[in-house]
Amino acid sequence: MRLSAECLVRPVAADTDVGVDLYCETVVDGKPFLHFWVQVRSGEQCRLSGGIARCSFEIKHLEYWYRQPVPVFAALVPVEWPVKEQPNVYLIDVTSQLLDGLQAQPGADSATLASDFVLQADVPENVRLFLTQLVPASAARLQCRNGIVASIPTLTPGYVTTSPLIPVAKFKDSISGQIRKTAAFSIIFLNKLGQMGGPNADFRKMLASAVALFGDDPHWENFMARALSFHADSSFAEAVGLYEKAIQSIQGDPNVAGLELWQRQVKEIEGFKDLADQKKLL
Repeated sequence: MRLSAECLVRPVAADTDVGVDLYCETVVDGKPFLHFWVQVRSGEQCRLSGGIARCSFEIKHLEYWYRQPVPVFAALVPVEWPVKEQPNVYLIDVTSQLLDGLQAQPGADSATLASDFVLQADVPENVRLFLTQLVPASAARLQCRNGIVASIPTLTPGYVTTSPLIPVAKFKDSISGQIRKTAAFSIIFLNKLGQMGGPNADFRKMLASAVALFGDDPHWENFMARALSFHADSSFAEAVGLYEKAIQSIQGDPNVAGLELWQRQVKEIEGFKDLADQKKLL
């Protein structure tokens, strides 16, 4: 495959069924950079019409590829074997299409995907375009599953960064959850490191404001983070009330309330609450 001339390609060992055919890695300025996987389909498995190739994939394979930490592409080669001349290769950005939403009939065992990009046999520049633009964009887009709207990765980040279009509404719960957890645990970690005040005070207050937007979301870390921030600002009464809510959140969760680790966590929060009751700073 023509990719091997421009990037690192490791074929999967024969008789090893891991769901893909090629492990690939882009190379930038002689340095390995981004990993991606390729599944190859050829011959009668592919249908070509109007410059677009299509192929049917089993749902279980698509679900497997969706779970992977790297972008997955399908390379369609709709020619009969043996190949007498260099064929065009039609690429499907499987990862991006699955992120946008799988179009399949309810209860179906398979779904058909259409190609997004063509590696034309007489246009070698298309391989570099695929590796330098499509693969990085797909890698960034993949992060939205974790609630992250990521910039397109580069080895040498510049002043201007760009992010690929992603279906944010579909991942709104993941995105809002990531904002909440990042802000809450950042405050908790600042406290553990003794970095709540001084040059970090404004940063900590901004994080606390973000956590407050989630209101009485029942996660203990929300109450704990806001309590610590109030405590650091000598707002002792507010801190006490939120420490109590953090304790109630843990003790009210039957999945963790009886575990020793969480019982120790409650004792630690009670210690902070006692300090706030006595109007003593952290």
